[in-house]
Amino acid sequence: MVRSKCLWLAAGAVLLLACGPAATATPPATAAPSATATPIPAGTAVSTKATPTAAAAVTPTSAPSAGPLYGGLVRYPMREDPPTWDPALSHVDQLITAKTSVFSKLFMLWTDPPQNCKEATTPLLVKTWKWVDDTTVEMTLNQGIRFHNKAPVNGRELVADDVVFGMERYRNLPFMAGVSANVASTKAVDKYTFRMTTARPWGGLPLELMAHDYGLFPLAKESGGPNNELWTNPEKSWVGVGPFMFEKWTPGAKWRLARNPSYWRQGKPYVDAVEFLVMPDVSTEMAAIRSGVVTGTSRLAEPQMLDLLKQVPGLQAIYCPGSSAYPGVLYYNNSGPPFDNLKVRRAVAMAIDRQAIVNVIYLGRAANVAVLRQGLVYAMSRDEFPAEVRQYMEYNPEKAKALLAEAGYPNGLKTVINVTPRYAAPYMQINEMLAAMFTKVGIQTALNTLEYGRYSSTVLQAKYPVGEMATTPGLQQTPEDGHALRSPHSKLGGSTNRSLVTDPEYDRLYDEFAAARDEARRAELARQLQNRQIDQAYRVVLPYPEDPLVGPANLRGMNWRASARDWGFLLENLWYAK
Repeated sequence: MVRSKCLWLAAGAVLLLACGPAATATPPATAAPSATATPIPAGTAVSTKATPTAAAAVTPTSAPSAGPLYGGLVRYPMREDPPTWDPALSHVDQLITAKTSVFSKLFMLWTDPPQNCKEATTPLLVKTWKWVDDTTVEMTLNQGIRFHNKAPVNGRELVADDVVFGMERYRNLPFMAGVSANVASTKAVDKYTFRMTTARPWGGLPLELMAHDYGLFPLAKESGGPNNELWTNPEKSWVGVGPFMFEKWTPGAKWRLARNPSYWRQGKPYVDAVEFLVMPDVSTEMAAIRSGVVTGTSRLAEPQMLDLLKQVPGLQAIYCPGSSAYPGVLYYNNSGPPFDNLKVRRAVAMAIDRQAIVNVIYLGRAANVAVLRQGLVYAMSRDEFPAEVRQYMEYNPEKAKALLAEAGYPNGLKTVINVTPRYAAPYMQINEMLAAMFTKVGIQTALNTLEYGRYSSTVLQAKYPVGEMATTPGLQQTPEDGHALRSPHSKLGGSTNRSLVTDPEYDRLYDEFAAARDEARRAELARQLQNRQIDQAYRVVLPYPEDPLVGPANLRGMNWRASARDWGFLLENLWYAK
């Protein structure tokens, strides 16, 4: 009789179940020779401050295994089918995992081997790369990487023309239009080498265009059919070079990926298949948990998650600072009084008891962030700022009152925080805490609740009134740190410059950062930009929750960075012990 195992794994708003026969140490098929992936040099080294922690209640029950074992099924619940299967048009979260697992990217956002909570820009399909001049980069692919052995591509080798074609289609992706517009041309130099010419000097190209969770995927032109009619049929057109092959889609129920026996990263992946199950609500998952079919989830508020880890034996949890659906940033309109006054802005920053938010809302499971969430490339921890700057991230209500008086507001002032009830319950709770903290130092603050349409057209478009504040969910700190560093730029920030900052010195620093190709120089400029954001108190980045990756204690390869939705590298490393 075949012994069966079922393993559930959850992360962010997702849940994984691995099921299958007893694992074996022998790979199901001989894999193609692997190529070596070499991380980009020193300048992109990630911070070591974020440390994964396991839930205290968990005690592994299985003996250590000698090494990766093969076999089993991974099930990944999704809220719904994607609105489109076209890989060049889909940017919804529910497809990121599947796309990365099927197609693979030129660069990945992991160290190699992966380290929890850390990011690095590491070549994957690319073997070598160099800047030819200020606006031309040349990259050479690893040789011997083959597409999945299914029609119409039939296992042919990946070549530079596939990158060129992928870039042509990638320009159609609305979410990344601003990034892809920076690429003036992409041309194949020879079979394995291509050159990209950029519209301006762009030192962050590998990170922002290729390693990004929505980054560039090479595509086989023949996959779409002679008239591009097949792109919406994943069973036909989803033919990539990744660790899994698209096998079947059952609309409204699931889609299934099977192990790629010829994957070029030798010996991987370890599981036989991945199924993405449509599970639109938490109650369905909770019922499965209670019945014993599901042993972990993370679509719950933090108190419920902690209770789950205590109540369900045999779970482990890895925590990393994640993205937030709660207030992640407090903005105040810098374009006029009172927030055009630096002392007022600093008073606001010092009136916030960040640790109280960590303790009350997140029950201690959150990180006090400066500008970039820990784990991101170039991120600085609060301790890395000089004391004269760090003070503006520390709770000091008496100093806040003194600064208001120095700014000409000895009797305080009145304002509102623009909010919307659309977001999760803690969003309003945190805003209420902020209003109380500000009122305590003399800033009489009320909440101005907006229906989402009005909120979207004002706050999210940086068009709310002078003299007011606003909160939004966490900075979209996708791996191109340029988003968080660029947003205060008076010209490039656009609608993300929600504090309406105008600072020529900041603009100058960012322009140099964006153009710099030397990684050491980019890292130094990133430090200067973060220091200036805090010193000038443009806005306040609020504590970020530590998102859990939850799974059974005998699940191995649980690599977690929690920053976004790039699961492909994680899935190819998953295996479970006997």
